[in-house]
Amino acid sequence: MGDESSSAPAGTTPGGEFAVRIQGVTKTYGIWSSPKARLAHPVMTMAAQVVPFSGLARSLERRTQRMYRDFHALHEVSLDIRKGESWGFIGVNGSGKSTLLKIVSGNLRPSSGQVEVDGKVAILDYGAGFNGEFTGRENVYMKASILGLTRRQIDTRFDSIAAFAEIGEFMEQPVKTYSSGMGARLGFAIMAHVDADIMITDEALAVGDAFFVQKCMAHIRSFLRNGTFLFVSHSVNDVVALCQKAVWLEHGQVRAIGSAKEVTEAYMSSVVLKQSNRYQGADAPAAAGEAAAPAAPAEASLGQPELARLTHAHVPRVVRDPRLEYLNCSPWRNDIEVPAFDMDAGGYGVGGARIEDVTFTDHDGAVLPWIIGAEVVHLKIDIRAERDLQSPIVGFQVRDRLGQTLFADNTYLITRERPFAVRAGEVFRADFEFQMPLLPAGDYVIRAATALGVEQDNAMMHCLDNALLLRSTTSGARHGLVGVPMFRIQVSIREA
Repeated sequence: MGDESSSAPAGTTPGGEFAVRIQGVTKTYGIWSSPKARLAHPVMTMAAQVVPFSGLARSLERRTQRMYRDFHALHEVSLDIRKGESWGFIGVNGSGKSTLLKIVSGNLRPSSGQVEVDGKVAILDYGAGFNGEFTGRENVYMKASILGLTRRQIDTRFDSIAAFAEIGEFMEQPVKTYSSGMGARLGFAIMAHVDADIMITDEALAVGDAFFVQKCMAHIRSFLRNGTFLFVSHSVNDVVALCQKAVWLEHGQVRAIGSAKEVTEAYMSSVVLKQSNRYQGADAPAAAGEAAAPAAPAEASLGQPELARLTHAHVPRVVRDPRLEYLNCSPWRNDIEVPAFDMDAGGYGVGGARIEDVTFTDHDGAVLPWIIGAEVVHLKIDIRAERDLQSPIVGFQVRDRLGQTLFADNTYLITRERPFAVRAGEVFRADFEFQMPLLPAGDYVIRAATALGVEQDNAMMHCLDNALLLRSTTSGARHGLVGVPMFRIQVSIREA
C-alpha cells in the first residue's frame, strides 16, 4: 500500500531516445530445502574453506550444494522502451513481471545484466510504502520528500493531493485504520504529484471504486501525452485499454514482445489452449467397446421462449420487491442495481442548461431500482433550461470501470429532423428506449450530458460523468465487454 520511487536506479544514463534499456537481466533466488539448511549453509561454507583436508572440504561443499537450488525469477531478459511509450507486462503469477519492474525502479538489484533508466521513476505498489502508525498527512510529507520534493513543494501541493485522494477527515488518522481502497487513493494521489518521467503501476486498478478508478485512468491518459508508462496486470483488457505495446513473460523469460493487441491475443490463446488440453485429457473419448452416443439430429434449435426460460433473459415484472425476486435468482440472470440519482452531483459545462434527473423506468413510467439484463428499459434524462435554447442535444454513455464506452446514443438526429425550442425555466426530457445488454458482474457508470451545436462540434452546457453508478451483481455474460441477448441459437447439419 503506497508508492515508492527511485530517481536514479543503478545504471542510469542521461539523454537519448530510450527511457529504459534492459540488457540480459537475470534475477536468481536460492530455494532452501529447509529453514535449518538456510542457517547451516554459511557455517558449513566457512568450514569448507578452512579445513586442511581436501577430501573433507569437497564433502562439505557437496552437502552445501544440496541445501538449496537456484530459482531464476528472471533469465536473460532484454528490452528497449522508448520515451513516451506505454508498455503492459502480462503473464501468470510467478512469471517475473513485478520483479522486472522493481529492478527498473531501482528497488531491487539484478543478479546479472544491466538496466539503464533515463528519468525520474515513480512506482505504485499497494503492498508496501506507508508507515501505518503515521497519519495520512504525515505519510504524504514522508513519501513526497523521499520522492524528491522539498518541504515547500509539498506544502504547495498538499491540498491538491488531498483533493485527489478524497479521503476527507481520514487524512488526519493513522494509515493503519485505512481500508485498502483508501490506501490506494492516497498512494495514487502522491504518485500523481511527484513529476515523474516514468510511471510504474503494479495492478494499479485492482483496488478502488469505479469513480476513483476512472479518475486514475484520466490521470494516466493525461500522463501518457508526455511520459513513459509501465503497467503490470492480469487483466488483458486493462493492458489493451492503456498500453501501446506489451511483453509476455513466462517462467522469467520473454515469450513475446509486440503490440498490446497481438501479445494479449497470443497470451490468451495460449491460456485457452492449455485449458483445452487439460479438459481433453479429463474427457477423452469413450474406450473401445463402450456404447456409442446417439447420432445428432439434423437440426437443433431453441427459440426465444425456450432461451428465456433457460437463461432468465427476460422475466416478467410481476413482483417489484427485489428481495422476493432473488428467490428466483439464477447464475445465468443479469441483475443490475440502480441507485437513485444524486441531486447534488456537480458536473461541469459552460451553462445554459442543467441536468436535474437521470432515471431508469419501465414502459409504464415506474422508476426501476434494479434492472434485469435483456429487458426493455427507458433511460430518462430531465434538463432545465437556464435560457432560451434551440434544439439542444442530449446524450448518454455507459462506461465500464476503466472508462471505456460500452454503448452510447444521443438525440442529435431527432433534433436535426424535428427542431424544437425551449424557453428559459422549462424542463425538457430525453427518453431513450432500448433493450439493456447483459453486463458482466462489476461496476458501470452512466455519463449524461446536454449540449448546443452538432454532434461533432458543440458547446457542452452540462455534463455529469457519474450520473448513475450501475452495479451488475450476477450475470450470465461470459464473453466480451457486454453480452448481447440472443433471440435464437441454432445448430444445423448438412449432408456432404
